[in-house]
Amino acid sequence: MSAAHTLPVVGFLALIHRLNARRYRAGAEAGDPVDQYNLAIELERAGDDVAAESWYRKAAEAGDPDSRNNLALMLDRTGRKSEALKLLVAAADDDAEIAYNVAVLNEELGDEIAALAWYRRASEMGDSDAARELRRRGLH
Repeated sequence: MSAAHTLPVVGFLALIHRLNARRYRAGAEAGDPVDQYNLAIELERAGDDVAAESWYRKAAEAGDPDSRNNLALMLDRTGRKSEALKLLVAAADDDAEIAYNVAVLNEELGDEIAALAWYRRASEMGDSDAARELRRRGLH
């Protein structure tokens, strides 16, 4: 695809995500965490990170684990690693993928001991990426 065709496609996709967002807005505004999560996804895909973050926060505060995880990934992507780590630690007890993300963030923040502990925990919960990381380090 040429550069001349890329811009219209990108613009078209953003439009599709904005139209999809309309489907979820009423439920999101009424407090439905599933609609808040779906609205946040569509807004993020449309490139509106500020609005997406707001809706992820609302859904996360309502207890939606996927929203908490996506919010943490967004915070990490935008350089707010410490805030992301706090969110993930609060949600990691029952979710191997989130425990793995906690390990990665700890490693990125320079806390190797905490990272290894979280890799072990995630591996014990069945996360294959964590198990692979421990094997790579000769610890599994």
